[in-house]
Amino acid sequence: MVSPGSYVLSVALLGVLILSLGLSAVWLRRWLMPAWKGAPARLVESIVGVFLLIGLSEILGVLNLLYAGALVGAAVLVAAAVALGPRVLSEGGGAGEPLGFAPEASPAVRDRARGEKEDAASPRHPLPPPPAGGALTVIAVGVVALVFAHWGLTAADALSRGIFNFDSLWYHQPFAVEMAKSHSVTGIHYTETVFTNWFYPQNSELLHGVGILLTDRDTLSLFLNFGWLAVAFLAAWCIGRPYGRGPLTVVAAGVILECHTLVVREPGAAKNDLMAAALLLAAIAILVNWRASVPRVARSGGSPIAEDAAASEHMGEPTATGPAGRPLPLAVAGLAVGMAVGTKSTALAMAAALTVAVIVLAPAGRRWAAAGWWFGAGLAGGGYWYLRNLIVVGNPLPQLESIGPISLPQPERLQGGRPDFSIAHYATDTGVWRDYFGPGLDNAFGAFWPIVVLAAISGALLALVWGRPRVFRWMGGVALFGLLAYLFTPLSAAGAEGMPEGFGINIRYAIPALLAGLTLLPIADVPLFRGHYGYSTRGTWALLLGLLVLLVATNRADAVVRDPDRLAAWLIALLFVLIPAALLYARSRGLPRGLVAGGFAALALLVAAIGYPAQRSYLDDRYANANAATAIPGMHLDSAYRWARGVEEARIGLAGTTAGFLQYGFYGTGLSNQVRYLGEKAPHGAFNAIPTCAGFRTAVNAVELDYLVTSPLLNFIEPGEPVTSPEARWLRGEPAVTPIERSGPVTVWRVNGRLDPNSCRDEERVVPQQPD
Repeated sequence: MVSPGSYVLSVALLGVLILSLGLSAVWLRRWLMPAWKGAPARLVESIVGVFLLIGLSEILGVLNLLYAGALVGAAVLVAAAVALGPRVLSEGGGAGEPLGFAPEASPAVRDRARGEKEDAASPRHPLPPPPAGGALTVIAVGVVALVFAHWGLTAADALSRGIFNFDSLWYHQPFAVEMAKSHSVTGIHYTETVFTNWFYPQNSELLHGVGILLTDRDTLSLFLNFGWLAVAFLAAWCIGRPYGRGPLTVVAAGVILECHTLVVREPGAAKNDLMAAALLLAAIAILVNWRASVPRVARSGGSPIAEDAAASEHMGEPTATGPAGRPLPLAVAGLAVGMAVGTKSTALAMAAALTVAVIVLAPAGRRWAAAGWWFGAGLAGGGYWYLRNLIVVGNPLPQLESIGPISLPQPERLQGGRPDFSIAHYATDTGVWRDYFGPGLDNAFGAFWPIVVLAAISGALLALVWGRPRVFRWMGGVALFGLLAYLFTPLSAAGAEGMPEGFGINIRYAIPALLAGLTLLPIADVPLFRGHYGYSTRGTWALLLGLLVLLVATNRADAVVRDPDRLAAWLIALLFVLIPAALLYARSRGLPRGLVAGGFAALALLVAAIGYPAQRSYLDDRYANANAATAIPGMHLDSAYRWARGVEEARIGLAGTTAGFLQYGFYGTGLSNQVRYLGEKAPHGAFNAIPTCAGFRTAVNAVELDYLVTSPLLNFIEPGEPVTSPEARWLRGEPAVTPIERSGPVTVWRVNGRLDPNSCRDEERVVPQQPD
């Protein structure tokens, strides 16, 4: 249990860290990108702040200095350096000459770039927003609150029983705990012997590790993805903002963010799919605001829509001197893409498409400079994990077995999970579409899933064909390329031949492209949306109504008013959406900046005050109830999880992949246990099952365990029918171990001394495999 004093200290450290990084991001943006105002400026600051946190954590982690005090101290030093930097550089003349590559190049440069002249002269260029901007903004805020509340239901469920998402228990949270406990990012934590997920990029896990480092608990992990939900909505607003379509792009994004695939997996867990999608959407939003030719905007009584759009008129002005003349928006977009790739390798396809778009969109004569800024920022944002793989394996992406005829180093795997078929493998199999793909899409996006998918494809196609300015055409192409790449992504239709059971779970790989495509739809310059002087009011409301119907139908949004946890869910929406929106509205109506800042400070204190009893309740219930570990049948780990709640600072070994795939619960309530899966290291970072009794007993002795958990092989094809793993049999007759907890095929053993490898009666070499 966390004492009040310890909780206050954790809150203080967290507050200083967030304040330092936030101020650093704001000051950097004001110094280097002073022309950016409003929502795009907040988006840039969010990206820079997260990058500073990841970068500082990686640097300290490489030096084995990732301690709470060191991280907070480093953040304070960075804030001090940023505060003093402009003054020192201006006194020393260090600002230098601009590169002449401004946020929006001069007309002469645009004319030299292919296609730009067409954009400037296009008679179909979007014009002012319709007069109903205030009402649209209110609806958009309501949609954001609804999605936050629906996510809150899942978070409330996790608060009542513990993190229960499979991938979070398997590797997301174990990686995070190991970083926090080892104070390093260089080590490799082997989770089991079937997959090689220790070579996945781990930006997300690093952020969860920082939360654990500062609080000694995993409570923050339940809410971290709400921050990425906010970033996704902010990026969606920024995409539509220059054209007065911010509310519509927010509602369009909400259709995807409200889908079942995200609602049941991202909140209350350590999943990283939304983090990657939000960062990619943020990169698109920054590029749109950087390269779009902003139209003349009619002010309408000081409404937020008009003011936000009017502020963007100045974002494209070249700066004559100083660092603002450099292509820093391009670098920030590159940071976002780099961090996305450093979060999930499945982001590489859209990252590659964005790279092509950036180089083509750069003004003529500045494309090499654009590529340098883009790749430099991208490598800074996500390159560390691929460099680590290159050093350990000789291959930055170990999942990639070859490039054409050239074979690449990769870890050998003696065990296999389910076959990693792609959707393209079943392109013409009508039976699979009927029995698996159709039901999976229906579960993910509701009965109207064909309309949701078609709307996302249409948004990307319309942007590609009719996008004005040219940046929208390229962003449409990026979304379409992402959807095409998804069809060929390994594991997108994982499962035995003809039975792609993994399709429904892995629809999440398509989320970034679907989110981008649907968000682009309201920007389409088509007759339905166009009036005599701009977007038509009738077309705007028709599109809004259609999007709202899709949003409600996607995932039964009415759950937020009938679920038993609805009060907790709406409290989350109130604290994270409605109160901040009210404060921002008050500021737009003239409330002094100091009062608004005081309001946000009071809100932060209120959240901290609510957090203490919420955390106490969470830790009391965490994995204490039946079925807390997982809803997948055949696991039999609930009893072992309850046992681990009362164990502290013990060395626990795991055998049998079921325990490996769900190992997180064995770290204990205070995350103080050392958990190790038993296996054999092999060349190129491989980690394989121990094939003999003597080898297994030797491995137990080597790690000096206090407890050992034996379990069956997790059967991905038929989870309810686990496959026997030999480790429990190898312990028969061994006096140094005593069974203390049993549930089905899972046994917890107390290790009383050293095991005798020479007394093994069964030396048969056995490497259990998945059934065909």
